[in-house]
Amino acid sequence: MTATVNISVEFGSEPHIVTIRKSSRSTPIIGDVLGIERTADGSPCRVFLRNKIHRDEETNYKGWAMSGAISTVLTKQQEPQS
Repeated sequence: MTATVNISVEFGSEPHIVTIRKSSRSTPIIGDVLGIERTADGSPCRVFLRNKIHRDEETNYKGWAMSGAISTVLTKQQEPQS
């Protein structure tokens, strides 16, 4: 059975720190940011973290997808248009 996990990402005043909240955890994850790709309007679309914070198991992510073999790459998922 595949689990669905909601992911939210918050950027604070420090450009190299991000707070990640997963619906499957009660405590947030604080991550070190190696780099951020942005869209044309300046909003983050991909965040490269220093460490791996996800498991290699079948999980459906909502909000941000997690991938990567050595460290985690967060990729913003497109909002469904109504």
